[in-house]
Amino acid sequence: MRFKGQLFFCLFLFLALSVFSLTRIGITAITDHPALDAIRFGIIDGLIQEGLVLGQDFEFEFQSAQGNMSTALAIANHFNSNAFDLVVPITTPSAQACANVIKNKPVIFSAATDPVAASLIPALGKNPGNVVGVSDMTPVKTQIQLMKLVVPGLRRIGIMTNPGEANSTVLKDHAQIACSELDIELVEVVGTNTSEMIAALSAIVSAIDAIYIGTDNTAASCIESLHRIALAQKTPIICADISMSRSGGMIGYGFDYYAFGIDTSRMVLEIIRGKTPSEIESRLIGPESLQLLINLDYAKQIGLMIPEALIARASFIIENGVEREIK
Repeated sequence: MRFKGQLFFCLFLFLALSVFSLTRIGITAITDHPALDAIRFGIIDGLIQEGLVLGQDFEFEFQSAQGNMSTALAIANHFNSNAFDLVVPITTPSAQACANVIKNKPVIFSAATDPVAASLIPALGKNPGNVVGVSDMTPVKTQIQLMKLVVPGLRRIGIMTNPGEANSTVLKDHAQIACSELDIELVEVVGTNTSEMIAALSAIVSAIDAIYIGTDNTAASCIESLHRIALAQKTPIICADISMSRSGGMIGYGFDYYAFGIDTSRMVLEIIRGKTPSEIESRLIGPESLQLLINLDYAKQIGLMIPEALIARASFIIENGVEREIK
């Protein structure tokens, strides 16, 4: 009878642990803007779609660094010293902060543009260590070619860039190569914060033909202000992110960041189910996730005609203040 009682107790303990054990996930981003929010929502929804129950199988805590690297490091230290099982930093700066601080927990980065150049991992594919993730390296040359297609006589492009963001610097370098090949002058519009960036664009907007915004988080945080400056000067903006373009771009050609979050959640799920980061391949998001958004209202306001052939390729069109998806 004593043996049977011990057996029942062990069974009860096993079931209790199965029911009440959950994974604690720390999620952080360098700032708040729609694309980064979409990634976070995609991660949570992706886990739920795979059958995990929020509050039972997993819980999460989200913290934004509000554009401040010191805050990003403080958040990384918080996740490192408290009872979190894994950490998901969104964007390159947050990923760098977490990778530098957290050494004994899985770190799954999402939307780090060039994780190798940012020293997050030695190479794409499998790596030793506790860091793994998904890159959102965007097709810069194609985006600039789209701009050349819709802007007659395009000669000078201003690129919004924050030299403190490794992702922004990488895309600037890619844009410089693309512009050299396309016989276009690239002008850096530099700001280390939103106020500087807005002032920098105001000072130069009359001397450029178009504005290119890559995956720069500082620019994303003030996109509405950048849009107003560009619109007043009848200057088009092309964004490497359709979420950002919804808030101020004429053309957006980039990834669906909600789908990006869903994709990241698959990697998080592998960790929850027992894999280590070194068993999982870090990779680029696939080109099938790219989408094209065209704001015909913006084009009309600045007197540009969008070629019908390009409209036919669009995933989303904004016209008369209404966005519609093109099936």
